[in-house]
Amino acid sequence: MDLYDDAFLYDLVHGPIAGAEIVSFLLDYCKVYGSPVLELASGTGSILLPIAEAGIEIRGIDLSENMLQACRRKAAERGIRAKVTKGDIRDFSLGHRYPLIIIIGNSFQHLNSLPEISAFFESVKRHLEPDGRLLIEVFNPYIPLLNREMGIRYVVGEFDGHILTEDVNYDQATQVTNLNWHFLHRTSGRERSLSFSMRQFFPQEFDELISLHGFEIEDKFGDFDRSPFVSGSPAQLVVAKVRNN
Repeated sequence: MDLYDDAFLYDLVHGPIAGAEIVSFLLDYCKVYGSPVLELASGTGSILLPIAEAGIEIRGIDLSENMLQACRRKAAERGIRAKVTKGDIRDFSLGHRYPLIIIIGNSFQHLNSLPEISAFFESVKRHLEPDGRLLIEVFNPYIPLLNREMGIRYVVGEFDGHILTEDVNYDQATQVTNLNWHFLHRTSGRERSLSFSMRQFFPQEFDELISLHGFEIEDKFGDFDRSPFVSGSPAQLVVAKVRNN
């Protein structure tokens, strides 16, 4: 089963609502550039909902109907009107331009090929205001993870009575990591497995891809605490704008 077919297990690992540091970072940019904000791959609303709760007009698109339903359900529980629709980040048309477009939670890494990446940036350009900003977060590749022996399960942790293990297969030719997550319920003994893939973007390659697609990097952080990006940073968090030729 695909990871995004099970919103419950997804939220079990990632948390139903994003951490305060992430939300604070994003709200700062929302306040500077204004609204409405567009979140791509908005998932179950872990980022969209706290931003909406802060009074920011925000719209989300996601390819998974299961994720969208979970987002709407959480919004109703919190008394929020969530504007989310089904859409593909590789090719979307919303009939509106936005001062701020965000794609957080490493969702950009599900674009596994160069044509998909190019299509994404073209879609973003069509929807970004002339002086707007794009915020992208991806992992900083962790070499020990990529070098794990194929088929060996590693323990990730325990989440609400579910023991999570994972096995990883990294393809050096495509730079795509294929992951399987296995959730073992401690009480019932039932196990469910979810699969997903993530392309790895090495730092200089990531910067160059952004530049080649007509964007200029304004800031690059290593985490949501605004620490500078260095070799040991957990994330590559880029703030970019369309380059004026």
